[in-house]
Amino acid sequence: MVEEIIESIRALYLADQRPWVVGYSGGKDSTMLVSLVFEAVREIELTKRDKDVSIVCTDTRVEIPAVAERVAGELARMQARSNELRLGISAHLLSPSVAQSFWVNIIGRGYPPPNRSFRWCTQRMKIDPVSEFIRAKVGSRGEAIILLGARREESDTRAGTMAARERRAHGLHRHDDLLHCWVGTPIEYLSADDVWEYLLESPNPWGGDNQGLFQLYKNASGGECPLVIDQTTPSCGNSRFGCWTCTVVERDKASEGLLASGDTRMAELIRFRETLLEYRDPDKGFRDRVRKNGSVGPGPLTIEARKSLLAKLLDLQDRMGLRIITDEELHLIQLHWNSARNPDDGRGVVQIVHLQKGIPVPDLRDESRLRAIEAEVARKKGISEETLRRLIAKVEAYGESHRAQGLPDELLQILQDELRESPTTANLEV
Repeated sequence: MVEEIIESIRALYLADQRPWVVGYSGGKDSTMLVSLVFEAVREIELTKRDKDVSIVCTDTRVEIPAVAERVAGELARMQARSNELRLGISAHLLSPSVAQSFWVNIIGRGYPPPNRSFRWCTQRMKIDPVSEFIRAKVGSRGEAIILLGARREESDTRAGTMAARERRAHGLHRHDDLLHCWVGTPIEYLSADDVWEYLLESPNPWGGDNQGLFQLYKNASGGECPLVIDQTTPSCGNSRFGCWTCTVVERDKASEGLLASGDTRMAELIRFRETLLEYRDPDKGFRDRVRKNGSVGPGPLTIEARKSLLAKLLDLQDRMGLRIITDEELHLIQLHWNSARNPDDGRGVVQIVHLQKGIPVPDLRDESRLRAIEAEVARKKGISEETLRRLIAKVEAYGESHRAQGLPDELLQILQDELRESPTTANLEV
C-alpha cells in the first residue's frame, strides 16, 4: 500500500508544473506524508525534479515547547537533506504577523481568551499565515496543489467530509475557500496502525528515526494539531498537541500528559492557562460591561486587566527563561492601550517592564506643548481630549501593521463611545 501511495505521489509530481504546499504539523500523519513525498521525489530523475515543493508548518508562537522544539529541528534537517540530494524541496516555518499574535490580541486589543463560540485564534494565527503563503504560490503559477495528511479514520465527521467532496484526476478536490487551489490526501485510507508501522520501521528520509515522535505521543497520550487551512479543520484540543494557551477545551490533556511524564515546564504553563480562563469569566470583573459595538454585555478585557495580565506574563517569562513575548509585541500592545477605553498615558508597558526588572521608571517626555495642542484641536472638533488621543493612537496602531482594513469601523466605535458617555457632545467634525 505504501509503494502504491509513493507511486501516486510521483505520478502527480510529473503530471504538471503546479507548485505543491505540503502540510506539516510535527505529528504522526503529517510526518508520514512528508516522508512519502521525500521518497517519491528522490526516485525521480534529477533532470525532472523541477517542481516547487514547500513543506509548511505554522508556529502560533504559543506552541507547546516540546512540540515547537521538535518541529524546528525536523524542518532544519528536511532542508539540509533536500539541499544535499538536490530535491528542490523547501521547508518553511510560518507564523502570524506580530499585529495578529496571541498576546497583541488579548493584552493589546483586549480580546477575551477564545472559547468554542468565539474561536478568533484559528483564523488569525493559523489560517491566515498559510493562506497568505499559498496565495503567493498561486500568484506565481496560476494554481497550486495542497497535500495534507488527513485520514478518514480520524473521525466520523472527517470521513463524511472527505467522502462528500468531488474528486478529479489524481484524487484531487477543489479547496473550499482558496481559489485555484486543489487538495490531495494521499494517506486518507490508512489506519493509525498503518501510520505507526511505517514510521517505526522506516528511517526518515531526512535522517534519524521516529522513536522521539513515538515517545512524545506516549508522554502526551495524544495526537498532533493539524495544519489548519480552513474553519472546517477540527480544533486543537482534547489530546491533540496545540497551543499551551488553548482555552477552547476544558482540559489540555496533552500538556497534562507531558507534565506527568516529566516535562516540568508544563506546570507553569498550565497554571497560566488557568489564569487566562479566570480573566475570560465575566463574573470575575476583568471584562468591560459594554461590548465594542456599544451594546450591554461582556466586552473586552479592561485596561486594568490587560496591565495585570502583562505583568503576570512577564513574570512567567522571567521565571521560565523562555522567550514568550517579543519587544515588537510590547510596542503594539502599548499602541492599542493608547486607543482603548480609559486609555493609557502612553507609558504603561514601560512602567510594567521596569517594575518587573526593578528599574526606576524615567519620565523623559515633556508633554505640556503636545497636550495644549490636543486640547485646542479637541475643542474645535467638539470632542474630548481623551477621544482625540484614542483616535490618533488607533491610526498609529494600524500604521504599524501597514493596513487600513477595519480602521473606519474602529474609529467609529471610538466616536460612539464619546456619544454614549457624553450624549450632549455637539457637532462632531470628522
